Amino acid sequence: MPRRQAADTATTPSNRSGPGAGYFEAIVESSEDAILSNDRNLVIRSWNPAAAALYGYPAEEAIGQPISILIPEHRAGEERDILRRVLDGQRVGQYDTERLRKDGTLVAVSLSVSPISEPDGSISGASVIARDVSGRRRAADRAARLQHLTTELAKAVAPEEVVNVALREALAALNAHAGAVGLLDEGGDTIRVAGYSGYSHTSLASWETFAVKAALPMSEVVRTGTPAWVVGQEELVSRYPALAGAEIKFRSRAVVPLRAHGRVFGAISLSFREARSFEPDERAFLEAIVQQAAYALDRARLHAAEQRTRQKLDFLARASELLAQSLDVETTLQQLATFAVPRLADWCAVDLLSDGEIKAVAVAHANPAKVELARELQRRHPADPDAPVAAPAVIRSGRSELHPAITEELLAAAAPEDEALEIIRGLGLVSAMVVPLRARGRTLGALTLVAAESGRRFTSDDLEVAEDLARRAGLAVENAMLYAREHQAAVTLQRSLLPRDLPRLPGLQLAARYLPAGVGADVGGDWYDTIDLADGRLHLVVGDVAGRGIRAASVMGQLRNALRAYVLDGCSPQEAVGRLNRLARTFESSEMATLVHISFDLRKREAECVRAGHPPPLIRGPNGEVTELAIQGSLPIGVRQGPCPTTTIQIEPGSLILMYTDGLVERRGEGIKPGLEKLKRALRTAPAEPEPCLDFVLHALTQTGSEDDVALLLMRVAKTADQPLELTVPAEPSALAPIRRAVEAWLADQRIDLRDGWQIVAACNEACANASEHAYAPTQAGSIEIEARKQGPRIVVTVHDHGQWRRPRGHDRGRGLTLMNYFMDRVDVERSQEGTTIRMERTVGRGNGT
Repeated sequence: MPRRQAADTATTPSNRSGPGAGYFEAIVESSEDAILSNDRNLVIRSWNPAAAALYGYPAEEAIGQPISILIPEHRAGEERDILRRVLDGQRVGQYDTERLRKDGTLVAVSLSVSPISEPDGSISGASVIARDVSGRRRAADRAARLQHLTTELAKAVAPEEVVNVALREALAALNAHAGAVGLLDEGGDTIRVAGYSGYSHTSLASWETFAVKAALPMSEVVRTGTPAWVVGQEELVSRYPALAGAEIKFRSRAVVPLRAHGRVFGAISLSFREARSFEPDERAFLEAIVQQAAYALDRARLHAAEQRTRQKLDFLARASELLAQSLDVETTLQQLATFAVPRLADWCAVDLLSDGEIKAVAVAHANPAKVELARELQRRHPADPDAPVAAPAVIRSGRSELHPAITEELLAAAAPEDEALEIIRGLGLVSAMVVPLRARGRTLGALTLVAAESGRRFTSDDLEVAEDLARRAGLAVENAMLYAREHQAAVTLQRSLLPRDLPRLPGLQLAARYLPAGVGADVGGDWYDTIDLADGRLHLVVGDVAGRGIRAASVMGQLRNALRAYVLDGCSPQEAVGRLNRLARTFESSEMATLVHISFDLRKREAECVRAGHPPPLIRGPNGEVTELAIQGSLPIGVRQGPCPTTTIQIEPGSLILMYTDGLVERRGEGIKPGLEKLKRALRTAPAEPEPCLDFVLHALTQTGSEDDVALLLMRVAKTADQPLELTVPAEPSALAPIRRAVEAWLADQRIDLRDGWQIVAACNEACANASEHAYAPTQAGSIEIEARKQGPRIVVTVHDHGQWRRPRGHDRGRGLTLMNYFMDRVDVERSQEGTTIRMERTVGRGNGT
């Protein structure tokens, strides 16, 4: 039988007969593969039952139709290409393609196409065997999808990334219209939507979180660990009555639990607009996708938790370093607030309890304008200590507050005043934490952290970090406060041991400074002292006790007072320092101190110097050159044995001598030499007047602060040879000795003979004694002005008071004017309403006493 005829017989029942015809026809009729034939014009000529089942056309509808009814639009022209090959005598086997069913759906098929030959050898058409490979392709496609999912999940690191990948792949797998991923919260009683697609934000607004015990599809799946397959709206409302009143746009649901290591921690829900059933293979495929997503999400959450732990530890470690950098409370807390933004929050504020009041000490935000707004708000509306929430409540109770969402009620409770409430509303606050600053069982204040622009919602994990930070800050604040109290006590003690006033002596100008170490450094034992003796000598001392704090200040006080006593007892610098050394070695703990001691003779301009382990004083000569004062040094007090060497130096008029402690010139890691050179340069260009001179030097050397305290003592020896002596002293007998020394020193500068000199001094003393005794009433404070000038060979001394003289008290008094006339060549007394002036003259250099 010709092949075409056999094919026709096989595919179209007929009465044809012949050897094997029935057998062949039976095979075609019973084949599970679709078998059909078409002619050279691509018109269908035969059609078996399997073809009717595969394509949906019965034989009577298909036969006679062009084969293009089976070709989808995107495959148009494919059948002509196949026919061309067949007409060339080729056989096309296992050609995978798609065909169009009657209902418009596509079906994946594998074709085998063979030519139909006529007896004369010509080819009249083609026989086609089509096998449905949808299942195989679907399995391959799902395997590829699972492989792709594995790859994509491997790339995803953060939980949010895993959620997005899982949701995208699940939606595509079942052609769902919308979907969501819900995760259990830490407490295990609430589900939070972690990601969604296909839903409007408005429709999900009330479902961002919901209870595990709620009668909802996802809640049920999380509770039971069993998938839920809802095939239509009627079943949806029947199984979940809570959804009966909701606007339902999606008819069917598929909800599969997220399970890892035997624990359900969430679910993936898919929604479909049309009612649909879920075939077993679809269910298995979706469950496989969700299972992979669950393990990936569990891994990502563990990784995120480890990362958060590392970040937390790193954050807290860096915060601890910051808290340790300064012992100034407000500086430390402002730095801490700035550090917390934006690492932990958008806003950070710190309040401290001070004398029963809540004081805002720090506030930080990325926008400086908002910081200023917050400070203005704090100034105009200070915190109410009795407020029921926020910092006041936390300070009172010592318990933290966590507000995942800031409500209108919370704002009203925190800011009852309308203006403050309106300003706070405008800040767009979203979430907040307030934690106490505590140390040693005492609440010191509160740390407030607020999320705003970021939209962040604080969790219990965030609260744990904030509480840890606050604990560290509380200890830092307590330590700073303790240090501040001790530091202030040491400074107070030390200042109480320093001279309140410096002597005012003719021909000399003195200035001194004491600077405590900067905040964060303990007070040391630096000191200076001046001792004015009646013999015309001025003792200058600068010293430094080793150690810090109250102990060093206390030892300094003992050494200072002892040295002062030795000097007043008549000891020279060498003797006084020697006795001080022996005293220091008797102290219970081994104490060491350095000092430089100068005894300056005002009349001779001579300095007797001792230096015990101390930096050398600097001297700036009249020509402006700055050098170290050449004093032979020795070991510090408390260390050396035997006497200290003494150096005597002549000091020229116009010189500056600067004594200082090492805190002025020594810096960590540099030693003393660079600082000493810097000090020399500063002193070289400093003003000549002592007070401005010290200001200039300190500015040059302490701009960056000092880690040690600093004591300075400066003496300027005036250029008095061509200048008059001008003094103003209290009208008291105790002022007479300083006046005599001043006049003696001035006369020595004028190179006046000693015989002339002591008589001028005696006359001046009498004039001043009279003024102090007679010019003012016993309870009346007054002053005496003394002026001495050299006019050629004559010395002119003027003594003036502002009082009204009283009668002499008792007998045998009033000899002062007689003595003045005896010692001086001329004495004039002028009395007026403005006081009394005594003017005396003496020609010097005559070699006699009258």
